[in-house]
Order: sequence, then structure tokens, then C-alpha cells
Amino acid sequence: MISKRVLTAAALIASMGVTNTVLAAENAHAAFAKPCGRSTMIVRCSTGSQSCERNELVLRAGTSQPVVLPVPQGLEKYDPVGLACARGADASPFFVVEYGDASHSCASCEWHHIYAPDGRLLTQSDPAFVSDPSLPGGQSLHPNTADFTRVSKDLGLSKAPVVYGH
Repeated sequence: MISKRVLTAAALIASMGVTNTVLAAENAHAAFAKPCGRSTMIVRCSTGSQSCERNELVLRAGTSQPVVLPVPQGLEKYDPVGLACARGADASPFFVVEYGDASHSCASCEWHHIYAPDGRLLTQSDPAFVSDPSLPGGQSLHPNTADFTRVSKDLGLSKAPVVYGH
């Protein structure tokens, strides 16, 4: 009889530990969303990341099922960390997604990408870093943002406030 009580107590304690771990992971990086046109983008803990050390980008377009969008080529080590909805010169909506180092260990690791409301990626950052020989030694590498700058000018994107998770 004592062994059943001990096993029951041990099972209860173990399940509480798992529940607390799951709750801690869910609260580590709360999901956040940004509507834009008839779509919404969501940044949430990656489904493959039990302790929420990685984020993923999810698109919900109209009434269709949510879809996890792939990370832009060259940014596989980085996560979506911010969302904005900008308008083009013709008032068309576009998502602007900020990618960066969610652990904040890289202060200069920041890229912005433009997505159409249907989730199509319109910009690239491959390679992630480019060299600028005119900058002093340790600062010669910087995030590759040339395509974002070009496409945002071509679309006439308005400056939009970026929303970040807490």
C-alpha cells in the first residue's frame, strides 16, 4: 500500500514538473500577431523547440489554415522577432518582418524582410552578412539589407511601427 502511495505521489510530482516546464516555455516568449490587409502574421515559439529558444513565423491568410513560413535563405540561424504592416505607394498592404538573434547575443544581427499578404517573400539576405571595406576592421561585416532597401523603395513603403513580443 505504501509503495502505491509513493508511486502515485512521484507520478504527481513528475507531472507537475512537466506542466511547469511547458508553462515556462509558453511564457518565455509570448506569441504576438500583426494583422495586415486580410491576413495576419504571428510570431510564436517554434513547434520543434520545447524550451522556446527558437521562434517561427506563421501566416493566417483570410479563412485558410495557418501556415508556418520558412526562414529566408541565409538566415537559418536567426528568428522572426518583430512584425509591421506597411502600405505601398498604391495603398497595398505588405508585412515587414524583422529577423534577429532572439537571445540578444548579437547586437548587429538585424534584417527586415517584406512579405506579400499571401506569404510570398519579396526580399532576400543571402548571404546574411556582407563586407564593407570602407568600414574599420571589426565593423567591416554588416547585415545584408540591400534588397530590403531596394524593394521598399520600389514599392514606396511607408514607415510602420514594428511590434515586438515581450
